[in-house]
Amino acid sequence: MKIRWTRSATKHRISRIRSQHVIDHSGSRIRLRAVEGSDDRLVYLGDDAEGTALEVIAVELSDDEVLVIHAMPLRPKYRADYEEAIKWQI
Repeated sequence: MKIRWTRSATKHRISRIRSQHVIDHSGSRIRLRAVEGSDDRLVYLGDDAEGTALEVIAVELSDDEVLVIHAMPLRPKYRADYEEAIKWQI
């Protein structure tokens, strides 16, 4: 899968390498249905290579390409989903 990043995707000081690691090793993703006029969001939850829990949010551009729009340390609102997702981490 091809991954691209917006400038804002690194504003929380999460590097592209760390974000890509989460996407590549996430055993699951959450699809957040968008409101009319915008795209669905794909939420990847998992640990980077150093074991830090992250949330990475992307928009699907095509079957084989995503655009990462957000990445940051895991927030409490995703904790339960992260706990489930981490069981499936590759």
